[in-house]
Amino acid sequence: MSKKSNSKFSLAIILSILFHVLLIIFLCYKAIQDDSDNYGTVNGQSIDAIMVDPSIISEQYKRQSQSQKNQQQLRQQVDEQITKQNQLLQQKQLEQQQYLKDLEKERLKLAEKLKQEQLEAEKKAAQEKLEAEKRAAEEKAAREKQEAEKRAAEEKAAREKLEAEKRAAAEKAAREKQEAEKKAAEEKAAREKKEAAKRAAQQKAANDKAVNDLLGELTTGGSSAPATRKGVSNGELDKYKFLVKTAISNKFINPNRLYVGQRCQLQIQIAPDGLLLDHKVLSGDDALCREAVAATLLAVIPEPSQILYPEVKKMIINFEP
Repeated sequence: MSKKSNSKFSLAIILSILFHVLLIIFLCYKAIQDDSDNYGTVNGQSIDAIMVDPSIISEQYKRQSQSQKNQQQLRQQVDEQITKQNQLLQQKQLEQQQYLKDLEKERLKLAEKLKQEQLEAEKKAAQEKLEAEKRAAEEKAAREKQEAEKRAAEEKAAREKLEAEKRAAAEKAAREKQEAEKKAAEEKAAREKKEAAKRAAQQKAANDKAVNDLLGELTTGGSSAPATRKGVSNGELDKYKFLVKTAISNKFINPNRLYVGQRCQLQIQIAPDGLLLDHKVLSGDDALCREAVAATLLAVIPEPSQILYPEVKKMIINFEP
């Protein structure tokens, strides 16, 4: 746009100079023409005299000389005007060139400024992008850390739960083992007690037989009369069986009423002093019968009366917790 304005300005100057040159040429031509037209006339009128007046010739010469001088002066003025116009044009051109240089400098400065601003904008955008990527990376790392901590906490809780279950299982196993060992010891003690009682009963039976044989030999005719026995009422028999069943129930363990509704039928054999000599499961739930047998081995069975013993030395117990 500056170059276009420059060209218009230069064209205006050139046209102005040409206009002034043409005007000067026209004025010179007009002056010469006037001199030629006035030659041989006085006040615009023709002189018809044939004689030539020297003064007129001298005057005419003077006018021609003056005209030439005027033309020369006019040409000189034109030359000066042209020179002045050329100098002015050169000055304008120099000013225009300087103006163009200044414009170029401003353009370069502006381009450099724009370039610098663009570089700064790109740098700022790159910095913002880097910061955004950094924030995104930090957020991702924080989420991953949080998830890792959550997984670690869950794994820790699972391990602690597993260890607690293991400890509970170990404790339960230890209790069960202890109870089993205790029960085994009690059963062993009961068996030993039973065997000892059985041996004692056998010894007592042998002794009683020997005494009875001896007493039989002492009776007349060597014959023995049968012993008279008093009758045993059903009430006394039921009362004793109830006491035996109660003694067994006191040793029975029924956690959380596990065996409610179950039945077990046992047959036991006791000594005259109530010592358990033998037992046998006739029918019923296996688990309940195991517990019933264990309770029977631990129970202290009351001693029956001599009259009642023959009826209860072998009896059936219907066990229902």
